[in-house]
Amino acid sequence: MIPSGFGKAGDDQEGDDIAIPVFKWTGAYAGFFQGEYLYDRFGRYLGWREPDGPVWKYDGGLLGQVMAEHYLAYDLRMLPERRTPRVPPVPAQPPLPPSPRPLHRPLLGCRDPLEDLLRMPTSGELVGRWSSASESLEFDRESGFQWAATDQTEIASGTWALRGEELWLHWQGVEEPDRRYWIIEFTGNSLLLRWMREAGRSLPFRLQREQHPPLPQDAPDEPQAA
Repeated sequence: MIPSGFGKAGDDQEGDDIAIPVFKWTGAYAGFFQGEYLYDRFGRYLGWREPDGPVWKYDGGLLGQVMAEHYLAYDLRMLPERRTPRVPPVPAQPPLPPSPRPLHRPLLGCRDPLEDLLRMPTSGELVGRWSSASESLEFDRESGFQWAATDQTEIASGTWALRGEELWLHWQGVEEPDRRYWIIEFTGNSLLLRWMREAGRSLPFRLQREQHPPLPQDAPDEPQAA
């Protein structure tokens, strides 16, 4: 469990409308609590907290425990837990970001869950082929992409650009060609996206990086018969 001395997420007297800043252990500003909800610094929903300190990820997984009011810690000794995901709230209006804080001393047996949760890809890390059960998306280094349905009945192409936490795609020959996708989570081999449509937004969808099988090694030369 989280060591004693690290308490609840906020002071009840502050009220639900007060944004409580949240920092990574490195001291970098990561986001804020507003009421029971946790947002990143851009106002993107990350999860929710309970009055006694546990914080749950948007998908219901345990994110960690609030410590010292402005940090999160995940105890590596805890067994995995889950809760029923909550209906995401309307994205919050982010407050002005506070100044970074000094480095927070790491806790023995714990890690900072915000480091993984808020990791964003570089353009180079997106290059390659990503797929789900119904579609595939391939990014090349020249800012082009190709999309295809799994059964190859539909194929499209266009250009792409990474802008902070957003992936922008310009589709050729389709309705609503300029499309903006929020990167909800990136793990290196998994990409969770949400299409922010002009009239609403899609449900999150996950793409997995396709791992190409290694090339077969050259067979050793056969000894020549005499």
